[in-house]
Amino acid sequence: MLERWDNLQQLLDCTSAVHLRALASGCVQRLGFDKWIYSLGAEPHGAAESLRTFPSEWMSLYQRRGYFAVDPVVDHCRHHLTPCLWAADPAARGAGYQTRYFREALEFGLFAGIALPLHGPLGQSGMLSVAMADPAQASAQLRQLGELQLLASFMHEAQLRLDSRSKPAPVHLTAREIDCLCWAADGKTSWEIGQQLGISERTVIFHLSNSARKLGAIGRRQAIARAMSLQLIAI
Repeated sequence: MLERWDNLQQLLDCTSAVHLRALASGCVQRLGFDKWIYSLGAEPHGAAESLRTFPSEWMSLYQRRGYFAVDPVVDHCRHHLTPCLWAADPAARGAGYQTRYFREALEFGLFAGIALPLHGPLGQSGMLSVAMADPAQASAQLRQLGELQLLASFMHEAQLRLDSRSKPAPVHLTAREIDCLCWAADGKTSWEIGQQLGISERTVIFHLSNSARKLGAIGRRQAIARAMSLQLIAI
């Protein structure tokens, strides 16, 4: 137990994404999973190569065909805090488990897996997804869910620490985007913000969406948290 805890603590001391990948891969493999991918940001499968061991060919195909937009696993992680068992999850089957997306994943040895939503103190969303190629492993690996969740939280913390050491590119919001975010932070709806600013509800939604995109946020609440952390708005 102490050895495993020490291994997790070492993740927090990583000085680069490459270093983090090396240590994380060892931890994931010890839990019995073949492949993994971690990402920080709005598009999980846009993860840097240094933070994944998913096949490069599958990643290229995934992005080229825009599977991110229809992936029920990603959708689950964007809107929930609980893990998603993506080969057995009812939501995955309901969205079309036997569709081309899942059939092609099988061709790359991604039979089943677990995806874990991750959220940081300032609204930084992320995801750790692990996969296995052997169907016989699926039931046994569910027993590792608790340790996998613990590993995911350490990986997320480690990546956030790495990010905090590098100076982020400045975010430039327009005056109208800042106005909309400030009113949204005050709890106003899009319609109410429009009434305050003398613009349409659709225009408010447009400005808030642009703000979220610039801030790398998913949704209004995360955009507000990011803007506040960068001191772009204050309440």
